[in-house]
Amino acid sequence: MRLRTLLLLSLLPAAPSLAAPANFVPAANPAIVVEGRSQATPAGAVRLGFPGVTLHLHYHGRALTLRLTASSNEAFFDLIVDHGAPTLLRTQSGEHDYPILRESAPADHVIEICRRTESWEGVCTVIGFDLGPDGRLLSPPPLPARKLLFIGDSITCGANADYSTNDPPDTRTTHNTQWCNAQVSFGKILARQLDAQCHLVSYGGRGVTRDWQGLTNLCNAPQFYKLALPDDPSATWDPQRYVPDVIGICLGANDFNLGVPDEQTFVNTYVHFVAEVRRDAPQARIFLLECPLFEDDPRPHSSRTILRRYLEETISRLGDPRVALAPVGYVPGNPADHHPTRADHAVIAAQIEPLFRQALTAAHP
Repeated sequence: MRLRTLLLLSLLPAAPSLAAPANFVPAANPAIVVEGRSQATPAGAVRLGFPGVTLHLHYHGRALTLRLTASSNEAFFDLIVDHGAPTLLRTQSGEHDYPILRESAPADHVIEICRRTESWEGVCTVIGFDLGPDGRLLSPPPLPARKLLFIGDSITCGANADYSTNDPPDTRTTHNTQWCNAQVSFGKILARQLDAQCHLVSYGGRGVTRDWQGLTNLCNAPQFYKLALPDDPSATWDPQRYVPDVIGICLGANDFNLGVPDEQTFVNTYVHFVAEVRRDAPQARIFLLECPLFEDDPRPHSSRTILRRYLEETISRLGDPRVALAPVGYVPGNPADHHPTRADHAVIAAQIEPLFRQALTAAHP
């Protein structure tokens, strides 16, 4: 079933109103909780580029407006008010105001604003919020104590998870970028099931050693993992800001896109990468996920068999009992480009849920 938000009226930016409102709060205000990697600016704005980054607000008032600058027209957000059905918010390039809430009388509201779209679809800078004449921020909503981190490619992003067979086949048009939905990715599903926070550090088309085109001289997982913004080498991430209890790494689809990658190069790079992740999260359980796009073909030359061998060799060389393989079966994906659908993501989440539940329970008895 298609996402209900796509049947609702998308939120459009209000007419430009760039003067500072009388009751304006910058996005970096401590009463606004950001879940996911982000970078605060000296002016108090919050920049975000990874999918699934969510702003949590507890607001009292009747008229709330978001001020945001987007680097493209291809960034979409889910707006969720009082735990209701999400409404689709599509940004426009440049700085604009977006009405979030319009009520006849002031009241308390819990608000979530979640980036749906992938890393390559631009950086958004949340400048802040106009609280309205009688609005104020209340104590921020507490986030769960449990913490998950997922590192991956477009699969982890939830790319094209909301594809519909009634849509045109071209998934790269501005009109169809709303197909991506980080909220229904397997990582976010798992986080909701296990009452955990979730960071998605993922970038479509990238791999362990090379991207989908075979390029090695760009920001693949070992490089973008270190960043708060996926395409900004100067925006380094402080890993102490978020120390996960359990980590899932789902990579390999793009490394194998043009053929089987060299085993020594792949395994050596993966070993060094996981060792760095381990240094940042010394107590975390780390699971290396199989690629759900590879068919369940047991023959020695199949991509699934070879990737599993590479993953097992990586785990063996690490010699860390807290690093393990997470088996993930094949899912058919959508007919346009075979990315997992939201139903497929639910299947993936169900397959790995016992491993992650056990690991989280051990971390938080």
